[in-house]
Amino acid sequence: MIRITGTRFGDVEVDETSVIHFPNGLVGFPEETELVLLERGNGKAVGFLQSVRTPALAFPVTDGALFGDKYPDPPRQELAKQAGIGGEDLAVLVIVAVARESKTLAANLLAPLIIEVESRRGAQVVLDPRKYDAAAPLSPAPKPTGGLAEAQARIAAIQARS
Repeated sequence: MIRITGTRFGDVEVDETSVIHFPNGLVGFPEETELVLLERGNGKAVGFLQSVRTPALAFPVTDGALFGDKYPDPPRQELAKQAGIGGEDLAVLVIVAVARESKTLAANLLAPLIIEVESRRGAQVVLDPRKYDAAAPLSPAPKPTGGLAEAQARIAAIQARS
């Protein structure tokens, strides 16, 4: 077991086999090569890709399949091959955030994460910026009210709508 101390979720213990290896790191975070996917409840659309190295760093992510069977283009198998990842069982995750100006939930469709499930190897790939947006709007985000309990309630409300 790996114990990650001081995350936004408190201390977290994960099985070593659940670590996803990103040999080249993530865009803007080349040193972040080991992450784990934390699912914050059954059936929730948003999970968190938690850094093993940097406890304060966790990326909210959702399944790329939510954006249709044409996403990403080129297909995930081709992207995985280009990224040096083999295998047939591939997952696509996209990082989500609340856009500051519009206060809407946005997904980074430009740079998805391709993960080979069996080997737990991943890569972030950059797609064609003429086709995909780094902040594609999804839905309105709730207004902030402050406090941890309120923040948890807002996250649960976003997940329930998804």
